[in-house]
Amino acid sequence: MLVQLAHARAAGLVAGTIVVHRPEDDAVRALATEYRCHPVETRVSDGELSWSLRTGIDAITGRGSPREDEALLICLADQPLLRLDVIRALVEAWSRSGVKAVRPSYREAPGEPGHPLLIDRSLWSLGVEMRGEAGFAPVLERHAISVRAISVAGDNPDVDTPEDLKALDQQKRAMTG
Repeated sequence: MLVQLAHARAAGLVAGTIVVHRPEDDAVRALATEYRCHPVETRVSDGELSWSLRTGIDAITGRGSPREDEALLICLADQPLLRLDVIRALVEAWSRSGVKAVRPSYREAPGEPGHPLLIDRSLWSLGVEMRGEAGFAPVLERHAISVRAISVAGDNPDVDTPEDLKALDQQKRAMTG
């Protein structure tokens, strides 16, 4: 995923990358630095998604950018198949249409909420309302903010266990023959 985010930076689709990691996770910090990302340590060690997202938002807003035309691309570390074409589609949908939140809808995973999620700067302050592992979706729903879905090919499966990673590697090998 960090490789794809580096390509997105090189293509001008994203300005920077923040990697939120658990306290004292030197391996993730080193990997983030290797890929020219900004590692930021979360305040909690249990890995709760809402804390990680709020930590990332705090890190971005703490930099004090005066731009109003910014968005945050929330990428999940357990989804390594992030693609540049998906990032481009989300950024273009946001910049051209004025939507405040946009996510992919993967054709091979219908009905599943697609990631990454792109959130307009005007919504970042709602991050304080996030709780648990649900992320932004319930917060946006409570505020009646619609999330535009952009249809894209493929899927972006979660890789939560070593078995998931092994299955993904086997799938990739079978596709490349």
